[in-house]
Amino acid sequence: MKATMQTRPVNVMAIACAAAVALLAGCASGGSSGGASPSSPNTPTNPGTTNPQPTAVTTPTAKVTEGAGNTVTATGNAVSQIGQQIKDADVPLVPAAAKNATGNVVVEAGDTVATLGAGVRDGLGKIGAVDDPVGVTVANTGNVVTQAGATVVSAGNLVQAVGSDQLAPLSAVTNPVGGVVQTVGSAVMSGGDKLGEALSTGPVAQVTGSVSTAIVPLTTQLTSATQTVGAATGLGAPVNNLLTQVGNTLATSGDLIAGQNVPVVSPLGGVVTEVGNTVSVAGVLLNGNGSNGGTGGTGSNALGGLLNTLPALGGATGVASGGTNGGNNPLAPVTGLLGTVTGGLTSAAGTTTTSASSSTGTSNPLAPVTGLLGGLTRP
Repeated sequence: MKATMQTRPVNVMAIACAAAVALLAGCASGGSSGGASPSSPNTPTNPGTTNPQPTAVTTPTAKVTEGAGNTVTATGNAVSQIGQQIKDADVPLVPAAAKNATGNVVVEAGDTVATLGAGVRDGLGKIGAVDDPVGVTVANTGNVVTQAGATVVSAGNLVQAVGSDQLAPLSAVTNPVGGVVQTVGSAVMSGGDKLGEALSTGPVAQVTGSVSTAIVPLTTQLTSATQTVGAATGLGAPVNNLLTQVGNTLATSGDLIAGQNVPVVSPLGGVVTEVGNTVSVAGVLLNGNGSNGGTGGTGSNALGGLLNTLPALGGATGVASGGTNGGNNPLAPVTGLLGTVTGGLTSAAGTTTTSASSSTGTSNPLAPVTGLLGGLTRP
């Protein structure tokens, strides 16, 4: 009886110890699962910002070159649109296959021109923004050759299409000749692919890379020189403003032409627009501010900016100035300049007259001339 009562406390104590150990073990395991190996937080590289990537900026020369490339591309697109209009036209007495083939030749020719422009735009037109702008333009030559080959293939199709429908008797000649032309075109396309690969890799790529490395600082220095001249002469901003206005006028005219939906003519509207855009950005070569618009002229006077920036030499009003020295008269600086020059001539002539009279005591032989000058400059 006593033995039984003695074993109960021992059993109770053992159970209590076991429970305590289990509880501690559970706490330990819970702690290790929640905090022993925490996941590493993402460390922001620039706390408080969204880490924007710097935007590559092209040089002023590149902007003009890009405009030229866009103009060439627009020209190619215009030719392609004309080719599509040929395909859609209703031309009597001409086999439909021949008409469509003719349109395809024109379309492919336009695509060739557009490809050439794209190479200039994406290469030399991105100087300062791409690693090898010269290489991009040079390697694009392969694409131009490939597209030219496609044009030749279309020409072969045209030759074969001539001998169709009512002109079927000619097929005995047109089919083999067209086949030869197609074969030549396919060979040109294949050569273009190989040329593009050769121009974009190996020694050629090394050369173009070296040229690109040299041309970027060169164009930057040249542009800085022209902008310095523009700032020193005071012509940078007004010329930029004038080119911007002319370019915007051309671009607007191009949009109007494109919206007329006139066959052959309307596709050329895009060309005029791109020419205008190119003219608009050309002023940046002289304007150190790098903007596409200058300050100066207002209203419809495109020369206002240029005239208003001329130095005001003297306060003379001059003939034709309307009795004012400035105001809304765009010619005021010019007339003021003329008045100053003629006034200086009159003063010099008067001095000569006085000097001559005092030294000789006789009449001045230059009196008719000085009198005429004086009469012209008197108000």
